[in-house]
Amino acid sequence: MKKTVVFLVLAVGVGFLLQAFRPIPVTGPGIPEDVEAVLKTACYGCHSSDASGQKAKIALNFNKWDDYKLTKKISKLNDICELVTENKMPPEKYLKSNPDKALSDEQKELICAWAKEESAKLMEGN
Repeated sequence: MKKTVVFLVLAVGVGFLLQAFRPIPVTGPGIPEDVEAVLKTACYGCHSSDASGQKAKIALNFNKWDDYKLTKKISKLNDICELVTENKMPPEKYLKSNPDKALSDEQKELICAWAKEESAKLMEGN
């Protein structure tokens, strides 16, 4: 009986330790997996807390999404769609050294559709 209790306590302790050391995921708006994959490839490198560029993180940081006010979230979602559609994101200067980060037309449509849907949900209060 003592061995079982000790084993359970150790197992729970190890579980807590493993939780503490797992990578913190980027948190952000309700992001479907297909959109998340595109954002991870083309956006999170600059627009997350781990990015080195301050300007991009100030403009949009997906890790701080939950800290944004509702109006800022809606504005950022609209900006995402507009900038991606107008080929301003990822920026041309960045794409010169990272051509694999360029978004296809389908990826742009996917991101924009998601951003519009998420913005509408936020405006409705859902």
